[in-house]
Amino acid sequence: MHRNLKRGAATVAMLAGFPLPALAHTGQPLAPHDLWAAWSFEPVVVVALIISAWLYTQGVARLWSKGVGVGIRRREAAAFAGGWLALLIALVSPLHSLGGVLFSAHMAQHELLIAVSAPLLVLGRPLIPFLWALPQNWRREAGEWSKNAGVARTWQLLTLPSVAFSLHAIALWTWHLPGPYQSTLHSELMHTLQHSSFLFSALLFWWTIFKVRGSHLGYGSAVFYLFATGMQTGALGALLTFAPSLWYPAYAATTGPWGLTPLEDQQLGGLIMWIPGSVPYLLAGLAVFARWLGESDRRSARHSATMAAARITALLVVILGISACDRASGDDRYQLAAADPDRGRAAIKRYGCGACHDIPGVVGAHGMVGPPLGTVSQRVYIAGVLPNEPDNLVRWIENPQGVDPKTAMPNMGVTTRDARDIASYLYTLR
Repeated sequence: MHRNLKRGAATVAMLAGFPLPALAHTGQPLAPHDLWAAWSFEPVVVVALIISAWLYTQGVARLWSKGVGVGIRRREAAAFAGGWLALLIALVSPLHSLGGVLFSAHMAQHELLIAVSAPLLVLGRPLIPFLWALPQNWRREAGEWSKNAGVARTWQLLTLPSVAFSLHAIALWTWHLPGPYQSTLHSELMHTLQHSSFLFSALLFWWTIFKVRGSHLGYGSAVFYLFATGMQTGALGALLTFAPSLWYPAYAATTGPWGLTPLEDQQLGGLIMWIPGSVPYLLAGLAVFARWLGESDRRSARHSATMAAARITALLVVILGISACDRASGDDRYQLAAADPDRGRAAIKRYGCGACHDIPGVVGAHGMVGPPLGTVSQRVYIAGVLPNEPDNLVRWIENPQGVDPKTAMPNMGVTTRDARDIASYLYTLR
């Protein structure tokens, strides 16, 4: 593993120092006959693409060494590959250079970044492979860093749906104002800042959309923010389409060789943002809404089944004369003999469980990789595969991959005693 890291670092260093041609926004305006030679190999972009691809493939290879689909599903790996390819097209292909002479090409590039690449990258769940690509001690350090109170609070703030939506909208509208946009056509630094803010804010936005799935309110929030983002993106596109004058004078002398007047080019760019650019938000909104309806149906069915079971249980209690107090609490079935919740809390911290999970009552346990563990006692299943019973939870903590070979949760070498103590503590959380 360390040998692979050294090789990867050497390759990156070589590429970073190699004098690659920078064709976008430099020299003479790009002409049609030069288009297919106008690839842009900016070292920072190329190095970032190589590092991200290498980390993801190394992490997936390590996870899949125990079986294809372990930790990362095939469709998630395919989504990341699609998002990475969209980044390559947007930032390295001739489309990047073409954006310096055609506003419409620049808009196509932006839509690839925010509406195609960003959601696919998020669906690829890159944090898990990135962590698994690192040596074990580096993973621990990354986990400790993520537990830092300042880092955790900042991340929680940035991934609030309202904050992510606002940051994305601000980036989109600010960089399309004539002054800031013109600056990107004359300064590669400003151009890089523009693309970085687009991609970063879009990744945050799509992260919140996919993160809030799983609750009735979460689905409703996702649909609302998808609709609102599609509306404000479409509104900006419509303004550009119907504007009677040119917003960006820098394109006044560059569109002629491409058979477009500057105003026609601006109108085409507005249409790209308005119609094709809104399609991903519409499709995502419909998909989330369909899942919302399906979840409502499943909850209704579960509620009906629960009510029927409750009636039968009540009848049995009356007939058999069982003490209602003891049965109603439901806590006795979660008691583990000779287990100590206080020891369990200490064991959770010692094994570093908080690097991946949010665990109430454990200092620094604010991990974002795995699911939160504050409601374990209320779940029907453990990890979706085992009935929620003390022995099953202990078994899962001791050897998760022995229970589900495709889980991304590693075997941490937890002893049986520690596993019982940890399970005892988790069952105290309500």
